Amino acid sequence: MQMSRISMFAFVEGVNVDGYVHGSNCDIALAPIGVEFRVAPADELPGNGGGKTRLTGYYSHLEGTRSLVTNFKGKVTAILFFMDKDVDDQLGLLIDSPHVLYTWFYDVENHVFHEGDVADAVSSGCSLAPNWSRQEFGRRGSWQEAASRLWKDWVQLCFTAKTLKVSGAVNYGRTSPVNPTPHSASDPILVAAYESKLKADAQQAGITDRQWNAAGSTVETAYDSGGWDKVFKGKWYSHILASQVLANCPNRIDSKHLTASLVKHVAATMKFDSAWSLAIQQQIRDLAVSNGMSATSGST
Repeated sequence: MQMSRISMFAFVEGVNVDGYVHGSNCDIALAPIGVEFRVAPADELPGNGGGKTRLTGYYSHLEGTRSLVTNFKGKVTAILFFMDKDVDDQLGLLIDSPHVLYTWFYDVENHVFHEGDVADAVSSGCSLAPNWSRQEFGRRGSWQEAASRLWKDWVQLCFTAKTLKVSGAVNYGRTSPVNPTPHSASDPILVAAYESKLKADAQQAGITDRQWNAAGSTVETAYDSGGWDKVFKGKWYSHILASQVLANCPNRIDSKHLTASLVKHVAATMKFDSAWSLAIQQQIRDLAVSNGMSATSGST
């Protein structure tokens, strides 16, 4: 595919499954209207910091120079950014632009496990019999709720720390230290210790009891309404899944790179027909058509 034919450049945060998931949605949206595209990771962009920092920085630059859409000798090119929502909605940090498309859940891995078939992925990825995997992990969409509930205590602490802007040992950047084994329940003693330290830090930072309780209530409401994926970090699922596979599977499993491998296998089982996928595909298509990129307009 010649670079000169590309009409849409899409940038994604990570390199594990982001390119496949967002690229698949782009393909479904753009192939029928003849629009060529390229998906690239954030680390190809200039600047320092993590994926989202680079994406937001580049978006701000292009928006400020009015370069999100360009027209050179009749050839229209548009830039698109795919970003993890994280808890940016709670912090008022979401960018309102048709050029920035967010996950509905915490990150793209939440959508992978929400839409994918965990049992089928474990079976193919670890060369295990399908009947064992189905018995262990259940039907499509069922395993991740049980997994997220195992880490609910840690989720509550991380969400509270993040939304109240209290930095320290509790943060979304680490796997749960209060679950001694990732696929087992949390240790009440460890939970109490981390909660006590976090609350003390929050009080020192001027956080009121009302603010503290409100943060915890948001997590409770999310779980009670079936919306745990909005507050549970999806990248944690693969750690829990790998732990469960290694502990329970009947055969010997090569544990090297298992965590990273499993999420890719789960992604490969996605059907891209969920409400989120369909909505994202429509937004991608709308951006292309509104800027005259469809094949019928002669721009490709």
